[in-house]
Amino acid sequence: MNDFFDTSVRTSDAAETQAWLQVQYGQVMVQADRGTFAEHAVGDASFSMRRLTWRCRAEVIYEADRFFFATSTPGYAWTIGSETGEYSVEPGLVQPGHELIGRPDDTDLHLIAFDTDWLIETARAIYGDDDLSVRFAGTGPVSRRLRDYWLATVRWSLTQAPLMTEPLVRAHVRRTLAIATLEAFPLAGDPRERRASAIEQASIYTSATSWMDDHASLPVTVDDVARAVGSSVAGLRRSFAANGQLSATPEEYLSTARVSAAHADLVGADPTSVTLRDVAARWGFTDTAAFVEAYRAAYRVDPRRTLER
Repeated sequence: MNDFFDTSVRTSDAAETQAWLQVQYGQVMVQADRGTFAEHAVGDASFSMRRLTWRCRAEVIYEADRFFFATSTPGYAWTIGSETGEYSVEPGLVQPGHELIGRPDDTDLHLIAFDTDWLIETARAIYGDDDLSVRFAGTGPVSRRLRDYWLATVRWSLTQAPLMTEPLVRAHVRRTLAIATLEAFPLAGDPRERRASAIEQASIYTSATSWMDDHASLPVTVDDVARAVGSSVAGLRRSFAANGQLSATPEEYLSTARVSAAHADLVGADPTSVTLRDVAARWGFTDTAAFVEAYRAAYRVDPRRTLER
């Protein structure tokens, strides 16, 4: 099911503002003076990118039901427990169960929101820790360098908003934002252990993809790949879950590598002496119909057209 949404509102009515925010966020209380409020939100059930425009003074009380990471133009002061700040000075986060008191005053607020379960699953895949619990030890970034990295990632992500109807674009943006956020903000636990695990996952992934590229024409299996790179099959799958933005499993990557190699063969082949069945079989597709389907999915054209051009 496609749960993508791209929605917006603009209103000068305080009651409409509160009603909209309660639909979008849940438990929200708003007091605002005369002015306008607008929001544009794009995303899906797992994450969203949101711009809230406050052309008024207001006070917002919100009990978070997911993870939010925020930056703003000057004019958004906040309080969470005993901590206070201003989102234009330092990006900040709100964790599920925490109460935010926000005081927007003629400002634009950019929010990156993550569903709690999705962010936990993603963090566990990235760091190779099936027991990782995602909680943050503060409200701001770990360092100025990582703050700037996160802000640059957010700026890039916002440029992708017009393309977010495409599931692959959305998946890439979502994952890129998640990685930047998990690195930039102070995730509880030992960062050295997490980083070492993430480096190991990336090393297995890089070695595995290189080996599959070199052996795509052979009848290799996932077991062969795992042995070749010195990993268990489970470890290999975790490395793809953590790093494979377009191919989330080794099977998908191997199929993609074989289709890519077959494409190169089709481009250079003589259609008077080479058949589609020949090329498909050479790259491990015993079922020509399955090859045609995979090729169409990758190149959006029938492989026969490529062969016969």
